[in-house]
Amino acid sequence: MLHTRIIQNTKPSTIIQRIAGKDKTAVKDCVDVYGNFIWALARKFTASTEEAEAAAQEIFHDIWRYSERAEKVQSAESVLIALIARRRLIKYLQ
Repeated sequence: MLHTRIIQNTKPSTIIQRIAGKDKTAVKDCVDVYGNFIWALARKFTASTEEAEAAAQEIFHDIWRYSERAEKVQSAESVLIALIARRRLIKYLQ
């Protein structure tokens, strides 16, 4: 008897791709994985805790917005997150 096997692409999705796919656990995972990094950057580039909170919130909002284009992500996710954070903080400082 002949059996046909289907090999599926099991490449793991990035958190950003999961956010784009409306995975309900992805947002929490993003905050858990990148929250401390984003908070540290926000604290470094702002003058107060309140400003850092606002900046961090805006960074996460940018990540959610960017996730809509996640299909085209070619770089490492951590590099992409750092780039998004950096761009937001530069705008925030201006």
